[in-house]
Amino acid sequence: MPSKAILTTPRLALTTFSEDDLADLYALHCDPQVNRFLGSHEIIHTREDARRHLSDYVTGQERRGFSQWKASLDDGTFAGRAGFSVYPETSEVALSICLKSEFWGKGYASELADALVEWFFDTTYFTHLIAFVAAGNEPARRMMEANGFRQRQRMLIDDAAFDCLQILSPALAKRFASNAG
Repeated sequence: MPSKAILTTPRLALTTFSEDDLADLYALHCDPQVNRFLGSHEIIHTREDARRHLSDYVTGQERRGFSQWKASLDDGTFAGRAGFSVYPETSEVALSICLKSEFWGKGYASELADALVEWFFDTTYFTHLIAFVAAGNEPARRMMEANGFRQRQRMLIDDAAFDCLQILSPALAKRFASNAG
């Protein structure tokens, strides 16, 4: 029985991962184009890596009420993963979207980012959300900026350069705006 959607967009549904999704998750990361802009800790090299990631996604969902979720088209076609994880260096929540390369450039990532940001601030108590974009991944950076994220800093993660972008909760952004005026 398919999982109930946690979040839907006009063209996609996000559901929790299950063991049945092992082959799809592994196949997603067998594409070198997909892995090109990921940190080494996100790349899945083997089926056992995929199994560990799936277990982490399920555990994260149970503990925090959010995690990486399975992204599917309306017809059930697996499109990738999207959701949230905790960045261990700062304990901040980071948004990530990882789609199969055949779905790039069609607005799916932007659709997901918009819905995920809204869900996050409507559902959690956090004051901000971060996202990491690999240096040189200009399409992803533009998409995140179009969805309200702003550059915070450039940093090295696993010896690769990433831009850390941030978006404030609407309540906090409103407070800062009123204090600035």
